[in-house]
Amino acid sequence: MTAAAKATVHSVFSPPVSLLEEWRERPDKAPLRELLVLGRAPDLPSLETAVFPAARALGARVAVLGDAGRAPHEETGARQAGHGYHHGTASCHGAFRPELVLLLGDDACRVAIGPGGPAWSAREGADGPWTVVATDGGASHPLLADLADWLEALPDAVAVTPWWAAHLRHVADLLIELHCQAPAFGDEETKEGADVRLAHNLRRPLIGLLPLGPVDELRLPAASMDPPGEAPKLLRDRLMPVTTTPGVLRDASGRDGTGSSHGTLVEWREGDVWHRLAGSPGLTPESLARAVGDAARGTGEGPARNCELAVLATVTAPALGPASGPAERASGPTEGEPPAPARTPAAPAPLAAPAPPVVRDRLPVDRPADAPPPLSGEYGTRTLFGDPATARRFEQDIARLRELDAEDTAFPTVADCRWTLGPELTRLAFGPLAADDGRGDGHGGEDGPAVLPDEAREQARAWIGELAHRLASEKGAGDHARVRPWSPPTSLLVTALHLHLLAAGAWDEDDYGWRAVTADLLGALHAVDRPADGDLPEDQEERLDAVIAVCVSLLGLHGEFEGPEADPVAAAAWRLGRTAVARALPERAADLCLPAGRRGAPAAAGTDVEALGERARSVPDPVAEAHRALAAAHLPGTYEDGVWHLAGEFSNPQGACAKAVTVVAGLPGDLWPGPVLARARGRGAGVPCFMAWHRPLLVRQRGRQWTAFRILAPATPLAAFQSGAPRPTAQDEQARRDLGPLLAEAGVDPLHLFFLLRD
Repeated sequence: MTAAAKATVHSVFSPPVSLLEEWRERPDKAPLRELLVLGRAPDLPSLETAVFPAARALGARVAVLGDAGRAPHEETGARQAGHGYHHGTASCHGAFRPELVLLLGDDACRVAIGPGGPAWSAREGADGPWTVVATDGGASHPLLADLADWLEALPDAVAVTPWWAAHLRHVADLLIELHCQAPAFGDEETKEGADVRLAHNLRRPLIGLLPLGPVDELRLPAASMDPPGEAPKLLRDRLMPVTTTPGVLRDASGRDGTGSSHGTLVEWREGDVWHRLAGSPGLTPESLARAVGDAARGTGEGPARNCELAVLATVTAPALGPASGPAERASGPTEGEPPAPARTPAAPAPLAAPAPPVVRDRLPVDRPADAPPPLSGEYGTRTLFGDPATARRFEQDIARLRELDAEDTAFPTVADCRWTLGPELTRLAFGPLAADDGRGDGHGGEDGPAVLPDEAREQARAWIGELAHRLASEKGAGDHARVRPWSPPTSLLVTALHLHLLAAGAWDEDDYGWRAVTADLLGALHAVDRPADGDLPEDQEERLDAVIAVCVSLLGLHGEFEGPEADPVAAAAWRLGRTAVARALPERAADLCLPAGRRGAPAAAGTDVEALGERARSVPDPVAEAHRALAAAHLPGTYEDGVWHLAGEFSNPQGACAKAVTVVAGLPGDLWPGPVLARARGRGAGVPCFMAWHRPLLVRQRGRQWTAFRILAPATPLAAFQSGAPRPTAQDEQARRDLGPLLAEAGVDPLHLFFLLRD
């Protein structure tokens, strides 16, 4: 029995050895591939007795990594290290303190990240909550991609043996291969816990991952506040709380404990929303204020820099309850100091990003109705183009949104997008419209890079190309009747990112690979879903038309749209986007007419987009003219993705297709110079028919049979099929091969056509 795809997040208040018991009781009896334990001082004798035998019985390879500077067990206590399981140590210019338990299977995964302490024991309680991310049925979670990147980078930041470096990277590869490809949060049940992210200090101090204040309240363990230390002062300087409250830890039953004396548990409130930093780091400067990368592999000099691992989460209620005694300590100014500035909430800074933090607008406190959870990170162009881990997490977030259908959520407004996408990405997707809702100026808080660094160009090209192709092929591989409300804003967003990359010089001057990416995104924009009862809001339709016009203008930089010298890519873009170009208001996409950051970088000027619109309006639209001609021939239909779909059912679908391709190809003035593709359904149990026609070749599909014909002038398909069919020139596999050039010239994806003809 296969488990349903789901991803959940919860907290436990003891070391998560129970995860192994839960795995052993799975109804599908799924094997366990890997058990990885990281801790400052794992209690090996206890683990050898209570945990490792059960893991090996499930088929797992067991590996434990501890701190080289600690004595993790008595000399005679651990008897199996090195032969019953893999054991090793890590060293850095400080303490190695990550507390991690990873259970990895083929379609299920468990990750537990907890507080640091003097011992990790199966028999002892923990100093604070462990955050557990659980996925089943092949589902994913954004934190898994972050964890894979952290494991990949860990051997470069701390000193481990070559075998351990290879093993950590092997586990990272397994995580990516098995659990980071599927969209995260595929159904309603899995949306809880979306805003949980990994935090670490391999490249950047943990304090830099927290938002810039002010916030309403900061809660710290009471033991850390008396006497005041340097780290609590750093937290107050960063978050600028109105009040600071000493707290004691509430366990799962709600009883007060002693607070987290070893691991960090920091909580803060913005409005009614609580946030938490929980994990291994202590409230000390070497844990919070320093990065391991400043002293890689333990060779650095100066103050200690611990290696830490934690999570940042939005929670429903704080785990730290107010301590007895004074309810609050004000952290405001003392006598003689100026008053604190008026509170302007700030969104969390992006995780694991190489760029410095950017102060951004706060998301609205009141969540819009039916809005999905916010993205798992606060993204910007610099972080997406410069950090592969952030880019991968963004891909999962976009896939999650595009999986939602009309039964899950409504079509979002610009305000809804500000909640879910964040202010920066909303400005990228909607440009001037982001200013029209009264919340911003329509310009990004973080400008895209004027010139992309050389070391980031190859990764950025591959990333945006893969993402664009995924969006373009999505409709062909899915259910055509399914309506995805988030396809318009996400398609606009990815296109805007691509245009920023173009202007920043991601492609060399003589590299035209960007044209295929632009064509894919043009197809995705043309095929965005719309509400069943009509169009998108007028302003969003105008933005969509304007962005399509920018893409068509770019594809026309290196080829003619029409005529005997027409470039195939430009001609296909012109046919697909001509109607939208004619409607476009260039000012709706003025933010995407970007200056070239490198010599030869393709850029669309506003004047070019205006001229293209005038051209589209001055010449008859072939699609509109074809609609009129087909209606006059009593063959009304719709034109979608390069194929004419004839309305209704026909007693002779072959004759209907032959008549339709003849009518469209015969439009006056050579309005339709390329191939014509048409499909008609049979009445009742009748066999449908598909035809692709471009003189002299005609390819037909009836049922499962493919046939090719050669029809020379002055004959037409209508005349040739009026009383039967002409003699075929090819059948089956050869006929399908003959279809390929027609599809390429028409700009139709063969895979999309394959799924279309299966309906």
